[in-house]
Amino acid sequence: METCTNFQWMERYMKDPEGELDGFWDSGIPIWVDWRDYDEWIIQGVCERLPASARFRYEIRDSVLPRGSDILLGRDGALTAIPYAPDRMDRDTTLKAVQAQLDPDWQLRCFVYSMADDTVGFCLLSAAEWRELEAAFGPRTVARYFRPIGPKSRIFG
Repeated sequence: METCTNFQWMERYMKDPEGELDGFWDSGIPIWVDWRDYDEWIIQGVCERLPASARFRYEIRDSVLPRGSDILLGRDGALTAIPYAPDRMDRDTTLKAVQAQLDPDWQLRCFVYSMADDTVGFCLLSAAEWRELEAAFGPRTVARYFRPIGPKSRIFG
């Protein structure tokens, strides 16, 4: 099989979603998040896919709250706690906080086709690459296959 960049795989998939589905699914492009995964694993998966210059820091700290721990994200020495509910962490809040950390240069989007399963795929491209896909296929079409993550997103809820 030929070697493709993440963008090239995304472009191939957008041109032929049905024909490229199996190849895209197995391409290694989606970051797979299972409902049983720890929230810090989501953050680690995203950071591993970013170029070194775009990576951000994260720390897990014990908390006196019932959820037992906090996750802090940041760059340049300033860390901010992800605003979880007092009693639990949840994947949607983690994903929103990660996306806020990535903005404006990078975007993490949900691979919509995977949402029917208990393991959901997420795709990471630079904001410029997402704009290029939207210019080629239209923003609504791209969002139909790759849902943007925003402040009101609910994927696991």
